[in-house]
Amino acid sequence: MQVIHAAEGDTTERTGQPLFIGQVWGRALTSAETSADYALNVVQFAAGARTRLHAHSSDQLLYVVAGIGETGTPEGVHRIASGDTVLVPAGEAHWHGAGDTGSPMSHLSITRAGSETTIL
Repeated sequence: MQVIHAAEGDTTERTGQPLFIGQVWGRALTSAETSADYALNVVQFAAGARTRLHAHSSDQLLYVVAGIGETGTPEGVHRIASGDTVLVPAGEAHWHGAGDTGSPMSHLSITRAGSETTIL
């Protein structure tokens, strides 16, 4: 068993990375050394920030830990808030973040270790 304390690890700015629009910060909670099965990250979006349309090679779970956000596919947009969970099937084109809600939003992102992300 391993306990990962809140004070361990670094939160890094991800603003400017190809996947993101607006100000975004992230912290990896697992790595290849800590889990062979899962990739777990906490991602913080400033108001108006979000991901670009993308897809993953594995399912993705998003769990909103704070704020109000949006997630969408080419077919429509859904408002999400603290305590909500989003299940995105592998290969589904989608985006997520604080969007146009006027609120920042933070979520946990869980994918299978080694899952690949394709920006569409």
